[in-house]
Amino acid sequence: MFLTDRDRRQNRKILAFGGLFASLVAVCGPRALAATYRPVAEGSSPTARSQTDRVSGQVMIYVGGSVPEGTNLLAFQYLFGLTTAGNTTGYITPLLFEYSTVGTFTVYTVAGIGKGYEVEMNSAPQKIPFDVVVGTKVPTGGNFAFGFVNSIVGASGIPSVTSEGTVEFDTPADSGTGVGGGATNNNWGVTNSYSPSPVVSLGTTFGGPGAPADYTFFPEFRTYSAQAIGAIAVK
Repeated sequence: MFLTDRDRRQNRKILAFGGLFASLVAVCGPRALAATYRPVAEGSSPTARSQTDRVSGQVMIYVGGSVPEGTNLLAFQYLFGLTTAGNTTGYITPLLFEYSTVGTFTVYTVAGIGKGYEVEMNSAPQKIPFDVVVGTKVPTGGNFAFGFVNSIVGASGIPSVTSEGTVEFDTPADSGTGVGGGATNNNWGVTNSYSPSPVVSLGTTFGGPGAPADYTFFPEFRTYSAQAIGAIAVK
């Protein structure tokens, strides 16, 4: 990854949280820790898969589960260990969505835009801060999801630069539960807009084929090697 000083500070925040978590477990024990924070992970495991996207600037949304209400988003973890488009670098901007039912469709609306990063291939999973800079920062209900776009966008949501895929995926989607466990699964929707690349302005909508949305998904779900990591303060 190519990081500015501010980015490095954000990464230190993630590491500091991880260190805090470990220290609290060592000193107070897991029971005491459980009374303070509850870790959150949603999405799919960052494990080796078969492909990366060959089209620039696409939007991917995890539709297999919800980000719990009150989650303080800390990191976006992903695996970019291979390339099928030829690119060895690219861009990731994490996104937060609020979803609702419109007729027979589930429509995902951009609710928060994160800070984007330039990333590079690595055989091991990597993390970037999930730092929402515009819009909703913490889910306010149980109908929020996360995703990302292979571009760098500003507050307007308009891509300034785009790239081919930077996260490995399988198609069709993997069976089994997502990293959130319970009733989650490994389904991800991916846009099928080729030119121009999708914009992700606040209020932009996404949905399955035929949905009343600005952008629609391919008919078949995929599984991307990515997850959102956060924590909920327990009162």
